[in-house]
Amino acid sequence: MSRSFFPTVALAALACALVAGSPAGAAGNRTVLSYGDSLSVGTNLYLGRYLRGWNVRPVAAISTHADQVPGALRSYGSALPRVVVVSAGTNDDPGRVSGFARIVRETLAIAGPRRCVVWSTIVRPPYAGVSYSGYNRALATIAAHHLNLRVFDWVKMAGAHSSWFGSDGVHPTATGYRARAAAIARLVMRC
Repeated sequence: MSRSFFPTVALAALACALVAGSPAGAAGNRTVLSYGDSLSVGTNLYLGRYLRGWNVRPVAAISTHADQVPGALRSYGSALPRVVVVSAGTNDDPGRVSGFARIVRETLAIAGPRRCVVWSTIVRPPYAGVSYSGYNRALATIAAHHLNLRVFDWVKMAGAHSSWFGSDGVHPTATGYRARAAAIARLVMRC
C-alpha cells in the first residue's frame, strides 16, 4: 500500500466524521447514501462535488464487508434515501460468489423497487488465487433482472487507467478517486 494512501484515508475519515455530525435532513429524492469500504472513504471525498444540490450521506469504513450492507440499510427503515451507492465486496472471499449474490439480492429487497442502488464492480488482485470476476459477473446477472440496480463498471474504468493505482492494485490515487466519484455521480443522476 502506498504511503500517500494513509493520509488520504485519514483525511477521508475526518471528512466523513464531520459530515456525519451535521444535521441529517429529510430523506428526499435528492439524497444519496454512500455506503462501503475504503474505496467509499476515498470516493466520498469528491462525490459531493459532482452531485451539487444533492444531500450526500457518507457512511464508510476501512475493511467493510459486503455482509454488513443489508443490516446497515435496514437500520434506516423508511428513512433510507432513495439512492444508495455501495462499494463492498473488495474485502471478501471471492470464492463465495453465491453468498455475495445473496447479499446483493437482499440489499435490493431492503431498498425495494422504488429506490436505486448503484453498486461498484470490484478491482483487486486475486485473493488466494481466486479472482473477483465471479462477484462482478454476479452483479451483472442480478442487474439484468432488477431495474433498480445500476452497476458501476469500475473494472473497465480502472483497466483503462492503470497509472491510477499503487502497488496494492486496489486503492487509486486522488485522480482515480475523483474520476470514480464523477462516474458514480453520473449513475446517481440517472436514478
